[in-house]
Amino acid sequence: MGVLFSRRVFDRFARAIIAAIPQLGYAWRRHGPAGLVKLAMYNVVYCVRHRRVRMVMTQKRDAFDEKYGTDTAGIREVRTLDASKLPNARYAVRYGPSGEQGVRASLEKLKIDPRDFTFIDFGSGKGRVLLIAAGLPFRAVVGVEFSAELHEIAVQNIVRFPSHLISTGTVTSLCGDAASFALPASNLVCYFHNPFGSPVLSQVVARLEAHRDCGYRVMAIYLDPRHRDVFEQTGKFSILDETPSTLLLATTPPNSF
Repeated sequence: MGVLFSRRVFDRFARAIIAAIPQLGYAWRRHGPAGLVKLAMYNVVYCVRHRRVRMVMTQKRDAFDEKYGTDTAGIREVRTLDASKLPNARYAVRYGPSGEQGVRASLEKLKIDPRDFTFIDFGSGKGRVLLIAAGLPFRAVVGVEFSAELHEIAVQNIVRFPSHLISTGTVTSLCGDAASFALPASNLVCYFHNPFGSPVLSQVVARLEAHRDCGYRVMAIYLDPRHRDVFEQTGKFSILDETPSTLLLATTPPNSF
């Protein structure tokens, strides 16, 4: 076993050296012998420091997960997910959890009675925002996530989350495409952490417009609002509050036009 392992290591090292020969020749011609040595030393130091930083980050557990026994932290690029080959994957944005305090602050600014609303997180990922919203007495809390992998993690997080901290009617993670999600017959609080580009967001907002035209109120929390114009160009949303990172919107009454 040891011999086989050593041979594999040697083979990988040999392939790496062969692949690097053109780059080494270029660096030799450009920097000379002394410059090449300095460049090599710089890269060694950089790699060592980068590895240490990654080790520290791995060892330091996320505060939210530490508190609640969940798994909501980490960054996941779309290309690493099972949903990377779906049609709308090209418009999706990588997964990253929202900050607990920021979500709570945005919910407080809405100044609503949660019992009159259903909360929906579009692009809910591992479900952190669902768990935060579940602490309020919404009619229901729903997450829509197109990655089955992240959705399954969210389902497990909902199970793990302390039940005495849940005040909402139900907490549900659904695996599906946000662009085709059927809105529940209820007033809505919609959460968007820059989950996708304007082609998908436009389809979601069109559904929210129609929902508003049916007489329902729609509130939106838009974190990292890179496509805010999708909301603004409808003429049916007004801005409630705005910070450099978060936009809060609400539909205007249908009879105002």
